[in-house]
Amino acid sequence: MKGIKKAIIGLVAGIVAIFGVAALAACSDNSNNNNNGGAQTVTGQYDYYAHKGEENEMHYGVKVNVTVKDGKITKVEIDENSGLTQLTPSWTEPGHDAYEAGEAGLLQKYVGLDVDDVLAVDVQVRTEGENSKFPASGWQPVGCPVEDTVEGYVPYVVDGETLLVDGATQSSGRLLLAVQDALKKL
Repeated sequence: MKGIKKAIIGLVAGIVAIFGVAALAACSDNSNNNNNGGAQTVTGQYDYYAHKGEENEMHYGVKVNVTVKDGKITKVEIDENSGLTQLTPSWTEPGHDAYEAGEAGLLQKYVGLDVDDVLAVDVQVRTEGENSKFPASGWQPVGCPVEDTVEGYVPYVVDGETLLVDGATQSSGRLLLAVQDALKKL
């Protein structure tokens, strides 16, 4: 009887030890930490459809990886393999290539910004319904960031930095919304 009791106690102690090691491993395994000095990298995405269900349907959006340390953004990278249409094909042609030319500089503007300040920026988007402030119409679908030429547009400014490439308000807005999506996961 004593042998069975010792065996049961040993078994219970072993199980407790296994669960304790597993719990410690789970606590220390922060998949967002990436072992880079306490910085966290999170992924965010913003997307919507234009002409949904039509022959010329476009799935616009951008997917990003945002690295943050001590409440500040240290890096923003675009996932070029997301399958999303970041730019209308005609906007990569000479004369319409403002975003492509300014993208690296725009990504750099995020570095050093406070997470809460970036999250506080209001990116206005087109919505359904005639009574909405920015209704969707024809080529401007629901979810599309509002252009800076539209009455009521509010610039994307954080700590004096305008998070915008001139002439590319929608692309800049999609990027900001994707960064905000990532930051909400911290």
